[in-house]
Amino acid sequence: DGSCEVNGRLYRDGETFQPHCRIRCQCEDGGFTCVPLCSEDVRLPSWDCPHPRRVEVPGKCCPEWVCDQGRELGVRPLPAQGPQFSGLVAPPPPGAPCPEWSTAWGPCSTTCGLGVATRVSNQNRLCRLETQRRLCLLGPCPPARGRGPRNSTF
Repeated sequence: DGSCEVNGRLYRDGETFQPHCRIRCQCEDGGFTCVPLCSEDVRLPSWDCPHPRRVEVPGKCCPEWVCDQGRELGVRPLPAQGPQFSGLVAPPPPGAPCPEWSTAWGPCSTTCGLGVATRVSNQNRLCRLETQRRLCLLGPCPPARGRGPRNSTF
């Protein structure tokens, strides 16, 4: 019938569900695909933030970047918006070109059907390093004959 069983719960074909606050999944033809809901951006040390680190924040699902400034200043959260420094130098001023940098796209997360490929790049409006994702489709998956719903645990 195309349903999926995840962590002991049965989902109908086409139903969307969140087994954890950080991912959203959809049941499809007895299997399921999931996408992350938290940003996986990369932050490198800079003059204004020599020791960035991601921390779990009480009451929030996704970890956030904080900056350890040293013993005398303690920890401060990084601003949510505005110019952010993500390399060893500040981003170029508005209107100035951004020297583009990126890794190659990684392999697709699946061997058939819809998956996700990732890379690290600064090709965004802040010229800041971040993990980028794109969908990939390596071809249709073979039909599952005589098999029941897949079982999986997160």
